[in-house]
Amino acid sequence: MSPLGVPVPELAWKPPGGAPQIAQPVDLKLPALQFPDGAEATEADAQIVGAYVYRLGVAGEELWNETEQRWTEVPAELGALPPLPLTYKAGDPFPWQGMLVAIGQKDKDDNPRFQPAAGGAPRYRLRAFARFQRDGVEFSGLSAPSPELQFVDAQQSERFKVLMDPEDPQQVEEIKLALKNASLAEAGYLKISTRGGQQVEIANCDASGNPLASVLLQADGSIRLRPAAGRNIVLGGDLEAQRIRYLSSDGITVKDLA
Repeated sequence: MSPLGVPVPELAWKPPGGAPQIAQPVDLKLPALQFPDGAEATEADAQIVGAYVYRLGVAGEELWNETEQRWTEVPAELGALPPLPLTYKAGDPFPWQGMLVAIGQKDKDDNPRFQPAAGGAPRYRLRAFARFQRDGVEFSGLSAPSPELQFVDAQQSERFKVLMDPEDPQQVEEIKLALKNASLAEAGYLKISTRGGQQVEIANCDASGNPLASVLLQADGSIRLRPAAGRNIVLGGDLEAQRIRYLSSDGITVKDLA
């Protein structure tokens, strides 16, 4: 077996410049590979050309084992495992090309193979592998690791959300319109529900997304105003009412204001 120089795979995704979105594929490319004498190693000589996918997390570095359909320890001999394949496109400056699709991929236990990063983990990277045979001699090589990938879920990073429960538009019983702050915690929401009667709730939230004050239009037509704990309802104009009922200082007796 003779050594073969293999460069680090070039990675690209959309939109460029941002973190890779888990719902968007990552393109992989390699420039032309060369035998030690400078001749190009082409498709005609190829036995395997691809990329191995690694995961870095709390368990250390693991390799995606396509044969076993799970993440495993990195074996001493990689060539026995099938890599993510790269195909040859003659005439292209980067003729070896492939695609890493993260969304919807599952392991043998039906768990997601790739996940968005939380707290910096998991992280992924790739190493290109190639094995050619020419004139009865085998040449192989493994690249250095690519830059790390930390996937993001674009839906989780959206500031404005419309949620339906259930999600079927023909069966939906409750909708919630919410706006998130820069930390992606809810700043406030509007909720319309038909469960147990038709009612509407409007609320604002603190910096962590916990509800503060709310206005509830109840199913019987009454209106409930609820300020945050220790806060007041302040009217900036005249108050007109047919009757005012209040709870006396004993916390038990309900009285009418004469």
